[in-house]
Parts: sequence; C-alpha cells; structure tokens
Amino acid sequence: MEKHNIAIAMKLKKDFKITKSIIISILGVFAAIIIIELMFKMSSAHRVSGVVYDEILGWRAKKINYCQKRFFKKTYSLCTNSKGFRDREHHFVKSKNTARIMFLGDSYTFGYQVSDDKIFTILFEKMITENKIDNNRFDVMNVSAPAWATDQQFLYLKHEGMKYKPDYLFLMIAPNDIRESYGKQFFFLDNKGVLKEKKITVVPWGARFCWFLSNNFCTFQFLQKKVFSTNYGSFENIFEFFPVGWDIKGCSGWDEQLFLEQVPNEVKKARDLFKTLVLSINQLCRKNDCKLILVVLPTKREFDGQLESEKRYHPGYIAEYVSVIASEYDILFLDLFSLLKEEKNHLRIFIAGKYHFNDHGHNFIAEKLYDFFFLKTGNKDSQMF
Repeated sequence: MEKHNIAIAMKLKKDFKITKSIIISILGVFAAIIIIELMFKMSSAHRVSGVVYDEILGWRAKKINYCQKRFFKKTYSLCTNSKGFRDREHHFVKSKNTARIMFLGDSYTFGYQVSDDKIFTILFEKMITENKIDNNRFDVMNVSAPAWATDQQFLYLKHEGMKYKPDYLFLMIAPNDIRESYGKQFFFLDNKGVLKEKKITVVPWGARFCWFLSNNFCTFQFLQKKVFSTNYGSFENIFEFFPVGWDIKGCSGWDEQLFLEQVPNEVKKARDLFKTLVLSINQLCRKNDCKLILVVLPTKREFDGQLESEKRYHPGYIAEYVSVIASEYDILFLDLFSLLKEEKNHLRIFIAGKYHFNDHGHNFIAEKLYDFFFLKTGNKDSQMF
C-alpha cells in the first residue's frame, strides 16, 4: 500500500512538472509574441491595416487615436474618431442654436496623406467660426472614408448619418464614384428604372478573421509580407470581395471612360445608377429637413494633359452631368472643376506623383466652400438657403 502511494505521488509530481513546463512554454510563447509585437509597433515597420469590415457598408476606416506617417520626406498626423472618421466625436443631439454641416465623401474628403489640421473640412470650420456668418453657430462633421462611393454614402446616411440631424449635407463627388457604385452593385436599377438594393457580399469568416488580425497586430502584418504572401486588410484584398472596376475596351484605365464624348452603354448605365442614388439622397435629405449641396471635385487627370491629348475625351464632363441633375431637381451645386480651371497653375493643388489634394489643394477647396456657403447664407436679409 505504501509503495502504491509513493508511486502515485511520484506520478503526480511528474505530471505536475510536465504541466508546469507546458504552462511555462505557453507563457514564454505569449511573452515572445508580445515583445515582438511591441517591437514592431515601436519600429512602425509593419503598421496595422486602417480599414475594418462593416456588414452594412462593406468597410470603413478604423479608430486611430494618433499616429504619424511619412510620405516621401514629409510627416503628417492622422487621427480618427470612434466611427473611423477624420473628425472629433459628435453626439446625435445638437447643441441649441447650432447648424450642423456634414461632409460626405471618399479619400479626397478623408484627406489622404495630409495632416489632421490641414484637411479642408477643418479649414472650412475655422473659417465659418472665425467669421461668424450671421452670428450663427456651426458644427462641421467629416463622415468620409477611403474608397467609399455614392452607394455606400447613401447607405451610411440611411443607417447612421441622418441620426445626427444635419442641416446641410455637402456630397463631395469624385468622378470615380460613378464607376465604383456600379461595380459593387450594392444597388441596381430594375427594368422600370426603379432603385433596388441587394444584400452586400458576405465576406467569409476566415477572411474576416485575417482581416481582424491585420487591423490589430503588426506581427500578423509582418507574417503576411514575409511568410504568407497575403494582403488581408488592404484595398487590394477588399476589392476582391467588392469589385469596383469594369472592362470597357479601348481605354488605358478605368476612369478615362467616364469622360468619353461618345458614352459607352456600360457608362450610361453607371451614370443612370449614380443619378438615381443622388436623387435618393436628396429625397432622404428633404424628409429629414436637410439641405443637399452637390460638389464635384476636380481630378488631376482632367488637368495633366492625359485627357486633352485625345479629342474623344471631354475633361469636365462629370461636372457638367452633375450640373444638369442639380438644375433639373433644384439642388444646390458647386463646380470646383470650373473654379480650378480659372487658376493659373491647375496642378498646384495635387500631391506630386499622386491624384489626391495637397495642403494647398485643401486650402483652395476650403476657401471655395466658404465663399459658396457665405454667398448662400451670409445675407442678413435672407433665410439660410
């Protein structure tokens, strides 16, 4: 009996040592992972992805408390709020005697590669605050996300945006919104031209899990690049599930087709869908006592000679198309393309080698937005819009 007890005790002691070794090994692995993760975070060599999966919108930007990024030799700051927008926090309930102005757009409005205090929504808010139009108080919101198009902007307004009770909505239109809304097919027009909504593509759980890892762990980003050769959490990966392109022959890129004098049938369908989405946004605004303002952003390809080199292209075509919609349906319209055309150096507002706006470009847009807003609201004898 005594020998049996001794054997049991020795076995328990051995099992304890094995269990202890396993626990220590596991803790050691976790400690190593944490140390490696901290090293990657400190080195900024493999940053986490900035976009997260969204079941309603497809994707949106993630919350970033603060970070610094480099572009060529320039460092810029980037913060996003709890909703993933380049803005401070806002409450659904507005302060008394305050008009809320909402800007809705894509990466141009989000402020790609420009510091937080330099994006045009911040500059615009400073201008109207300092000049106190009619002594009114304004609360400016930037609810834009990279690569969003008119379809996602409409969905955002329906499910979230209108809860903030905006008084004015600036819909910041980039020409590629027309292509991207058509490519994703979140919405389509039936045989009678009625807007129909489709359930968005459900990303498989495995891809969503990897997307989550890319959003939160630098170590996973390192492994993606050096070991797995994957790109979860990148826009290349996102567009695999949410296609934004089309196959129209005879043009070198995706967006040149939007400016063709002879409009291909595919582009006509895309423009019809875009128009219907804009009018649906306008109806939603009217229902919620919000004034819609359409703004067409100028694009670099319309001024760098790419389109002007061939007579079949018409720079400014999208601005003209939106102008017709605005005029027909009595919607306010600001044509930044035409305003930029009046400038001596058209390319000065764009980042060198890129298509987005630089600091000067954001200041240019803020000034034009302010002038437009002041023109419509600044007369003491008139009502706001």
